[in-house]
Amino acid sequence: MLPEVVLDDRRFQELVSEARARIALSCPEWTEHNVSDPGITLIELFAWMTEMLIYRVNRIPEKLHVELLNLLGIRLGPPSCASTEIRFSLGAPAEERIDIPAASTEIATVRTTDEPAIVFQVAESFTIPPLRPAAYAVQRGGEIKDVGVADGHARPAPADQTPFGTPPQPGDALLIGFDEPISRLVMRVDVDGSEARGAGVDPLDPPLRWEVWIGDGTWQDAPVLEDTTGGFNLGSGSTTIQVPPDSAIQSLAGHRMHWLRCRIDEITRSGKPGAAYTHPPVLRNLTASPIGALLPAVHAGVDRADGLGIGEGLPGASYSLRHQPVLALSQGETLEVREPGSKDWQAWEVHESFAGSGPDDRHFVLDLAHGEVELGPSIRQPDGGWRQYGAIPPKGSEIRFSRYRFGGGRTGNVSANKLNVLKGAIPGVASVTNPRPASGGVDGESLESARVRAALEFRTRYRAVTAKDYEFLSVNASPRVARAYCPTNDNGNPIRVYLLPRVEPADRRLTLEELTPTEELFSEVESYLDDRRLIGTTVQLLPTRLYALSVVTNLQAAANADVARVEAEVTRALYCFLNPLIGGSVRGDGAGWPHGRALNQGELFGVVHAVRGVELVKILRVYEADLVTGKQAPQPIGPHIELAPDQVIASGTHVVRVVYADD
Repeated sequence: MLPEVVLDDRRFQELVSEARARIALSCPEWTEHNVSDPGITLIELFAWMTEMLIYRVNRIPEKLHVELLNLLGIRLGPPSCASTEIRFSLGAPAEERIDIPAASTEIATVRTTDEPAIVFQVAESFTIPPLRPAAYAVQRGGEIKDVGVADGHARPAPADQTPFGTPPQPGDALLIGFDEPISRLVMRVDVDGSEARGAGVDPLDPPLRWEVWIGDGTWQDAPVLEDTTGGFNLGSGSTTIQVPPDSAIQSLAGHRMHWLRCRIDEITRSGKPGAAYTHPPVLRNLTASPIGALLPAVHAGVDRADGLGIGEGLPGASYSLRHQPVLALSQGETLEVREPGSKDWQAWEVHESFAGSGPDDRHFVLDLAHGEVELGPSIRQPDGGWRQYGAIPPKGSEIRFSRYRFGGGRTGNVSANKLNVLKGAIPGVASVTNPRPASGGVDGESLESARVRAALEFRTRYRAVTAKDYEFLSVNASPRVARAYCPTNDNGNPIRVYLLPRVEPADRRLTLEELTPTEELFSEVESYLDDRRLIGTTVQLLPTRLYALSVVTNLQAAANADVARVEAEVTRALYCFLNPLIGGSVRGDGAGWPHGRALNQGELFGVVHAVRGVELVKILRVYEADLVTGKQAPQPIGPHIELAPDQVIASGTHVVRVVYADD
């Protein structure tokens, strides 16, 4: 049986009651409201007719709903694709260039009997070069000294075998130079030295910081993936470093190169105040080589040169792409037309509509959700003539889509270290994985959501005037925006809009990185609002201000309850309630914690007691938390927690302990 779609659930008696209630307002002279009154009879007649009309409207199929929305210029929002970074690890240091082409390099999860493989594609082509050091220098007391390199190895003379000063001081460093960019590479630095000469430091947590020169007077941290040197104390060993996405040329020690630096810091790698070296370590040999790369990847398929057919020279033509839904177009992705007798393909421009298109404008409209390409229509004018909106390819023209991405959705939000299958071997690559979870994947818009959005879009008319307009248009700018908040601005410019990205699934502890919009998302929303803001207004996009709280509770479970289940469900309930995306409701998932809404500690007792099997809440305390460090304040907060008007609550780490009555 097909599900019933209810657009309006009012019935006969409700319509009659509403009309009779309006009589006193519209016609106070009408005082006779008995069923025998002719006016009441007319009301009942029209209520019956209205109920029949509602019955018929509720049976309009969903496909017709979509077409009716299209007539209003409202299309279903497309999905967005998840993205992550894939670490390619080599079996041995690169001896020749290893090419990793974009799109054709696919990485997938392990396929099981229950779930198909989830496939990601490398977003940018990359080459791992066979690099070796071209320069080596040491920095002692602010002075940089060049040390020779031969065949990629630094074998310093005895006077230069101590890379740091005596005694070593913060700021002393060794520097390794390369002729080519080292961006995104995984570099392994091999050293051979004397054991236990760098005394005074913890070999497991030395105060050494690896950095890469990225220009503009900046050294950027390069995370250490593995260190078997013990802070240069274990004799022979190696340090594996992940180079950030950027590196730049800098002149140091008479060499213009890309530099990797190891510097003595005042704190250790774990952030603790570190004990200083009492004696400098001794390094007799040093070399470095790339053993991998960290590359961006997306959960999307790519179709190139999708031939759509031969044009018939008629207005209003439409063509279906091979794959759908289609992801938002990026640079180089467009419709191309080759006219009869021509050897060149002409690129056309994508537009939201043909409202501003003339008969010579090479414009097209793309329905991303359904993969439908539409060309300009010809519309009859009030004077009886016809006007062409958008150009028409001449009859016999070849039409194709140069390139587009398809797929996406929340299935791509895989957890860390799940993408381990390289589909198609690459010589030299031994393994692949994703060191961090994939994020950003959002399913396409549902028809129910589009119905709600239609009323709002029809009201705003795509112009940002009020604060609510900015909120609505910001969410409409990208499916990756979950919430937007624009406080009322009485002082003119700038207009501040706080964005909160969509995270799926959201019923868990959300990290600060997940709740902070990316620069790409900021740019996308900024571009969308820039076309719709009033002239003279300035829009400032900001991440949503988060007020993090951690709950520590000690519960007593019922005698027949499963302690593990109760603990898991209470933990999930707390993460769902104190949640900027789905929190704020004690009756299940909500629309996200409202901006500025205060929290009473008594609400948390209700959330915990609502879990089946909880008999008694012995202790429940709330602490302010830091989403950056994960630490919580030493003292609990009071029973009533006030928020600033532009703040929402997010969860830190909740601690739930469940025991039986006799424990």
